[in-house]
Amino acid sequence: MASGQTLATYPSDATPQLLSDGRTLAAFITSASGMDVDLFDLQTGQKIRTLPLRSSSDWANTCGITLVPKKNGTGSFIVSTSVVARPAEGINPARGTLTVHATDVATSKSLWTTDVEKNSTHWASSCDPADAKELKLQATSDLVFGLLNPGRDSYLVNLADGSMQHVKDDTVVVDRWLGLPGDKSVAIEDPVSQRQLGSLPSKDALQSLHESPGWVAAERARLIHVNDQGDGQTVGYSLPTGKRSWSFSDAGASAVDVDSKTHTAIVYDSGGGSIGDLMAVDVSSGKVLWKIDSTQEYCGIADGRVYVLINDQLAVLDARTKKQLRYDAKDPECPDLVDGAVMYTDEESGSTTETYQYRITAP
Repeated sequence: MASGQTLATYPSDATPQLLSDGRTLAAFITSASGMDVDLFDLQTGQKIRTLPLRSSSDWANTCGITLVPKKNGTGSFIVSTSVVARPAEGINPARGTLTVHATDVATSKSLWTTDVEKNSTHWASSCDPADAKELKLQATSDLVFGLLNPGRDSYLVNLADGSMQHVKDDTVVVDRWLGLPGDKSVAIEDPVSQRQLGSLPSKDALQSLHESPGWVAAERARLIHVNDQGDGQTVGYSLPTGKRSWSFSDAGASAVDVDSKTHTAIVYDSGGGSIGDLMAVDVSSGKVLWKIDSTQEYCGIADGRVYVLINDQLAVLDARTKKQLRYDAKDPECPDLVDGAVMYTDEESGSTTETYQYRITAP
């Protein structure tokens, strides 16, 4: 797919929400008549198909949807949840069953189905697919397991066959391993053997790990923690041992964002620290690659590109070298970024009223 290639445009009333696993893009389209999900192949830029959540019996009672890359390196599959409930019968309360499904994106073939919470009063109402949302699933970096909290409990899912086991609710995926916060530290465990392989010194070390950006990020067997233990240190911990691999000091650093394509971390602050507003760091070594001392806003990093607002313009930089790839002085707004796609909000030309459209392109 060529850089800048347009995948789709949507009118302002469609309100697309993007979800990507780096191979497939899902655009959740909400309209007055319900919800659909458009799927795009990020290798070719071609639309694969539409999931008609509002009208298809195949997606009836869907609660949430997410995408997971296949372990073999080609394509993706959909992981979704559904709830089918039966009404109360006299003194017997309404009950339902929560089910998790895996469906091949390209073929629509069902890969596995697992009933998780059966005949439960917690699920007294069936899900309405018109209200379906992104399903929060944390996949391990080797794509063997996924951590899922679809309702009351948390589960570790074998992504190959859908088998599940209960885990503690505060469990977090940390690269290829699991993190279990304790009273003072975080245990790092092997998801297969459940054997502890190491630990992180702070119980808050995983706080905001799966937010983007947050104070913590994991990538390439490193856990990067900004303002580690409140001491102004940004630290790269080796995983799974939890030993310090590198560190530097800056009291102003407040967030970190990572790009899995180039293994680059962006550490940035409010301008009060010694590193300036924004700094690119090699994830493995902690080596500083480049800095920018003053930006108006950091938009994000994806696909080896850093997006910033600077000098009232949108600038797109190479994540490793800081080389400016392009800039936009006409529409200086941060786009929405996901792996493999960028969404801009464009004003529609020639209109006598203020209207706009959503334009989704390749990076």
